[in-house]
Amino acid sequence: MRQQTKPFIVERKPSRKPKPDTTKLSIWGRLGNDIAQGLQDQRDMEEAAATGGDDRA
Repeated sequence: MRQQTKPFIVERKPSRKPKPDTTKLSIWGRLGNDIAQGLQDQRDMEEAAATGGDDRA
């Protein structure tokens, strides 16, 4: 058997698979959370307006 002219090197590249500890995000990103927060804010404002408008009669 001939002697190798170059040393044999193994390169280890990082995997493209997601790590199990990372949470998978939606394809919409934070859009769902932003919409839910906006709806909650709108409900709060409507309730505040409804309770504040009773004194004007």
